[in-house]
Amino acid sequence: MLPLYLSIEGLYSYQEKQEIYFTELTEAGLFGIFGAVGSGKSSILEAISFALYGETERLNKTDRRSYNMMNLKSNQAMIVFEFLNFEQKKYRFVAQWKRRKNFEDTTTIERTAYEWIGDGWIPLDSADGSHVTNLSYANFRRTIIIPQGQFKEFLELRGKDRSEMMKEIFYLNKFDLGPKVGFLQAGNNRKLENLKGALSGFESVSADALESKKKEVVEAKETLAQTKVSYQELLGKVQSLQEFKDKQLEVQQKTAQFEELNSRKEKVKQQEAELNRYERTSQAFREPLNYIQSLNTERETLIHKIENFQVVKERQLREIDVVEREIANIQADYLNINGLRAQAEDYKLISLIKENERKEVELQNRLAKGAPFVERSKESELNLAKKLEQAEINLENLKSEKVDTSQLIEMEKWYQRKDTLKQQLDAADKEISQYQTELEADIKIFNQAGYTEDNWGQMIQNELLLIEEKYGKLREQETHLQVQAQLSRFATDLQPGSPCPLCGALDHPEPTVNAHVQDELQKLNQEKSVLEQERTSFVNLRDQLTKASIAMQAKRGQHDRVSDIQQRSAEEMTVHGGLFQWPGYSPDDIGAFESQKQQLKTNEQQTAAMEAEVKLIRQDLQKSKENIARFEKELDAIRAEIAVVQGVSQHSKSGLQQLNFAEFEGRDLEEVRKMKLQLDQHIVQLEGNYLSLNQKLNTYKTKLAEVVGQYTAAKDQLSIYNQQLKTRQEQIAKLLREYGFADITQVQSIIQRVIPVEQIRQEIQQYFVRLEVLESQIKSLNEFLASKEFSEEDLETTNKLFEFKKEELELQLALTGGLEKELAHLTLEFGKKEKLLEEFDMLNNRGSNLKTLENLFKGNGFVNYVSSIHLRQMCEMANHRFHRLTRNQLSLTINDSNEFEVIDFLNNGYRRSVKTLSGGQSFQASLCLALALAENIQSLNKSDRNFFFIDEGFGTQDAESINTVFDTLQYLHQENRVVGIISHVEELKERIPMSVTVVKDHEDGSQLYPSWK
Repeated sequence: MLPLYLSIEGLYSYQEKQEIYFTELTEAGLFGIFGAVGSGKSSILEAISFALYGETERLNKTDRRSYNMMNLKSNQAMIVFEFLNFEQKKYRFVAQWKRRKNFEDTTTIERTAYEWIGDGWIPLDSADGSHVTNLSYANFRRTIIIPQGQFKEFLELRGKDRSEMMKEIFYLNKFDLGPKVGFLQAGNNRKLENLKGALSGFESVSADALESKKKEVVEAKETLAQTKVSYQELLGKVQSLQEFKDKQLEVQQKTAQFEELNSRKEKVKQQEAELNRYERTSQAFREPLNYIQSLNTERETLIHKIENFQVVKERQLREIDVVEREIANIQADYLNINGLRAQAEDYKLISLIKENERKEVELQNRLAKGAPFVERSKESELNLAKKLEQAEINLENLKSEKVDTSQLIEMEKWYQRKDTLKQQLDAADKEISQYQTELEADIKIFNQAGYTEDNWGQMIQNELLLIEEKYGKLREQETHLQVQAQLSRFATDLQPGSPCPLCGALDHPEPTVNAHVQDELQKLNQEKSVLEQERTSFVNLRDQLTKASIAMQAKRGQHDRVSDIQQRSAEEMTVHGGLFQWPGYSPDDIGAFESQKQQLKTNEQQTAAMEAEVKLIRQDLQKSKENIARFEKELDAIRAEIAVVQGVSQHSKSGLQQLNFAEFEGRDLEEVRKMKLQLDQHIVQLEGNYLSLNQKLNTYKTKLAEVVGQYTAAKDQLSIYNQQLKTRQEQIAKLLREYGFADITQVQSIIQRVIPVEQIRQEIQQYFVRLEVLESQIKSLNEFLASKEFSEEDLETTNKLFEFKKEELELQLALTGGLEKELAHLTLEFGKKEKLLEEFDMLNNRGSNLKTLENLFKGNGFVNYVSSIHLRQMCEMANHRFHRLTRNQLSLTINDSNEFEVIDFLNNGYRRSVKTLSGGQSFQASLCLALALAENIQSLNKSDRNFFFIDEGFGTQDAESINTVFDTLQYLHQENRVVGIISHVEELKERIPMSVTVVKDHEDGSQLYPSWK
């Protein structure tokens, strides 16, 4: 993130709107924000954090933030912060709220966010800064803006909290695979349980059972094949015998059927002759008779239509006569319709004249009211001009009385520098006094121990060497006594006739006896214990005096450093006192300067008030001129409109044709309009009636012509029908003579009968065909029976054998089918079982692998491991600077709990807690870690430039350390890093090229003064 712009108004000590343009500051790489204690420096960082996240370190939501954060002299508070994020996108975050009528009541804090897209600010859906910075508020204040009192927080965080922070910053949640593994395990276990349940139903399914079932099926199939052969043999024999018996019965039946059909033969031939006569008569007479009947029907219909057409024609003539009489009644009025229309136009003109007369009266009234108002406005304009002239004279007088501000600014800087130097001298005197007291206490430690600062090391070393010499002699005595004790034990264990375990002799004339060895060993151990205590005492004393000696050396160095600072500050104070060159003022008394400063402030306030007054008068004067011009323009428009109205009225009067306007002088506008409306309605009604009657007349005449045409066509068609009917009657008479009928009645009696010709014809044909077929079949069957032998007993015996074999075959088929089904089912189940076992093995192996993964990812172990890798990398990056700052005396490292520790190279590289570091060392370690963390974030977000603020720490550093820190911070500029420092130490201001000074004024609140202006 790179800041671009910040404005603060009404926040804490900021009363008036103050702005910071960060471009000049960030280009320098290292910049500062300086000011006295309580001037409002830290409020700048708090404003940025509050605009981005709505959070602040000082107050929480229950502390009435909107009231307590607002300046008591302001009625509103507003923060505007613009910056570039890691994606080089430009954002603006705004926080604002106001005071209500009740002083302690405020509006709700409104926070909004915008993104610069194209040529304007586009509102964002959320005002949460974490969405654009990729950092939560807690991590933002640990890595970007480090508030006062929170600089060491990251260094001293517990391992778990630091891991959570690393998890968020470096997106380590992707390594937290424990829940996913658990989910996979649950699913895998659920599938295993399901498979176990499924396999429990396959206990009887095995390879042996499958093989046994296959053998049973093979044996059943062999038996079935033999049974089928016997069955087929018996089936053939039964079918042959049954066929002979069936054909004997069939001969008897067909013979009876043939005799019955043959007896009906004459009757069928007679029926065939009658059918032939019916067909010939029907074919000759049916079509002519049907056509004559159709012609008679159409002729009767046409005669009826002709009678209807005659009735319609007479009715149309009567209707035409009625309409023609109605047209004659209104024709005279219709011919005079143009005169009525001209009269309607005159009514329209008279209405327009009446309207213009009414409008002219209204315009005259407006003109009479507006003219005096314009005159009053002009008088007011003259008064404002005089007032403006007097106000400008007063403003010039105030500006001429204004004192030179450059001299006051130089004097204020001189007094502030004097106060800073005095504070430095006082602080140096206090530190020198403190170091002297501490050195005297350290010297007292040596004196109490009986040594001096010069000889203590050699004397303690001599004492330790003497103790070691005595201790060595005691160890020699102890070894000798232990040998004697062992020999005595061997002697005690000797048995007569047994070999000695040392020399192997069988005779033991004088065995060694030493009764006092154990007493001597006990006494020797007591002496060794005393020497151990003495050595421990001297070692502890040596360590104590070593620490005191190192501390005295450091304190003497600090004493010398502070003495140099004291001397330089005294010299600077002397030189600074000689720079005071303002007559009429005292370098020791600031009262005259404060009085002149207050006078300048009063003058500026009066000048600002007078300028505001002049501005308001000018605005009022300009507004008055604009109003007068607008009023005069409106009056001119009214006069022009009156002239137009009068001209239109005169033109309308000259346009009257049939009416005289004098007759309507006493009538009002509504009455004239009503008369015009009645006349218009009469014209419309007259014209509509005339046109409607003519249209009706034309319609009636058209219909009459259609009816006359249809009547004539119908009469012509009737003549044609009569001629056709005559021709057909002559054709019928000829056919009667040809077929020998006396009259048409005989023909009709024949053809009127309903005879199914096709059906009867088909039945006759089927009769003769069946008769021939039966005769042929009987002949064939007699020939077949003559060549065969047949016995009822043989048929009955064979049938019984066949039934027995059939039952046997059915049983065997059922048995074989059942065995085949069982085999198929068993084969299918065996395949299912194999697949289930294969799946079970696969899931079981997967469960083992998931168990390994569970152990790997349990309890965020893998995330903590990855976090520790990032922390170790950070330590390596931080140590590059930390070694230089501590002159290679200290190094940072990470323990097994992901907590920071310090390696102390002055004490054999032992590790110790970072909480044991001094204030200055803690600042150095925190600075190096903050830089390393920020570099990691910069690399993670692929950001070209990034920055962070430091709001404390430099007061804990000595001059040499400050030089080293500043060299480190200056080097950051080459690494494209930006660092902002907030401090009240005046010495730092001279060493930082670009800065902003915060000055708190008792009347106007905190003011910002950039160094480049």
